[in-house]
Formats: sequence, structure tokens, C-alpha cells
Amino acid sequence: MKASRLIVLIIALSAGGIAAWLNLSSGSREQAPTIVVEEQEIPSLEVLVAAQDLKVGMALSFGDLSWAKWPEDAVSDGFILRGSNPEAESELLGQIVKAAMFGGEPIRSERLIDTDKGFLAAILPKGKRALAVSVEAVTTAGGFILPGDKVDVLLTLRAKSRGSGVVSETLLENIKVLAIDMITASENTEKAVSPDQTATLELLPHEVEMISRAMKMGTISLALRSAADSMDGLKQPPRVKGGVKFVKYGIASQSVNGN
Repeated sequence: MKASRLIVLIIALSAGGIAAWLNLSSGSREQAPTIVVEEQEIPSLEVLVAAQDLKVGMALSFGDLSWAKWPEDAVSDGFILRGSNPEAESELLGQIVKAAMFGGEPIRSERLIDTDKGFLAAILPKGKRALAVSVEAVTTAGGFILPGDKVDVLLTLRAKSRGSGVVSETLLENIKVLAIDMITASENTEKAVSPDQTATLELLPHEVEMISRAMKMGTISLALRSAADSMDGLKQPPRVKGGVKFVKYGIASQSVNGN
């Protein structure tokens, strides 16, 4: 090997060794920074929550409620706090669930009913009555009436005079359906009227008398009202007490006590 090539090789090896040494020495001097994460505890309060899913109409029993930590910033008015009412878990036992709640959801007093009466009696407005009416799917908007809907109540019967045909009349308007069979609006809004079932209506005392008498006279039908009409709270026209007014071929007539 020529002397010139040998010198070049020696110089290259020396340069490589120096570079490696510099790299190692600089790496030993520079240490990776240490990141320290300090865990900060979020301020929280103990609130009363549902220990499991709570269905409408059920009475609270032991194990249905529990205390859980809740971020203090997320605590809303209406939450039941352990600090202000430590005995709430036991005090609420026996109350009836008015609105369904999921497990882990905070308990609110307005979603419970403190009563020894049944659920329907508890939610029925003061002065109102609940009356179950036997209906058929074919006479109730094809079976699409649901609990919570507003309806008109119609009576259809065959006229007593021979060949007079059938007459119908709207007895009541804008009446709220409290339940279909045993299902209320809060329990299951997918339960529609099925054949040979009952619809429970929210009525005034004199309306109960009218519908009870009409059920003996003919067939009761429910006509579903528009949601927009239902919100208007339209007043029903006055009816003659003690009788049912019928309209046939544009001529009004009065049937008193089924005669």
C-alpha cells in the first residue's frame, strides 16, 4: 500500500474515533429532563344518586339509593347533599318514583312522590278524576294513541227509529290520556292502544258521569288531536247536563238519559 493511501486511512479512522468520543461525552453531560406531574384533587361533594335504574311507579326500598362523590362545580340546585341531609337515604324510603332515573343519576325531590296512595292517584291533578274506558284499536286512530296524548271522545250509536241509521257526536274535546291499559306516559311512550284494552282519561267529575252514561248507550271512540291543538288548551263547548246532544243530517236533537 502506498504511503499516501495509508495516511488518508489513518486520518479517516482518527476523525471517526474523535466524532464518536465527542458524541458519547456530550450525551453523558445532557440528561433527559424529568417531568413531574402533580395530581390535584378535584373538590367534590357527596350527593344522593340512584344505585340502579329506577322505574316510574316503583316504591324506593333499601339498596335503591347510595351516596356518590360529585364534582362541586357540577352540583346543581335540587341535588340532595349528604352534608346538609345525611339521613336522606333512609328518609326517602317508600316514596314513589314519578320520573324514571338511570343508575348513578342524582336524585331530585321533584321526581319523587311522598304518598301512601297509588301512583296514578298521586299524579292526578286536584279536582280531576281518572276513568278507564274500554276501546278498540279500530276506533282509536288505528291504535296510534299513546299515553300523554290529547283526544276527543266520541259516542256512536244506532238510532232507535227504524231505518234511521247510525248517529255520532263529540262528547268531550282535548281530553288527556293518562294511561293505556296499565302503562302511563312516563313509563312507556311506545305502548299504543291494542284491541280490547282500556284508555284511562283525565276528566272532571261531571265528565265522568257523561262518559259512564255514554258507555252504556253505544260505542266510545277516541280521536287523536294534533300536538299543536293540544297545547292550545281549547275549551270544549258547553253540553246540556244530564243528556247527550246528537246531530243528524244537520238537525240537532237531544237524548236525555239514553232515551
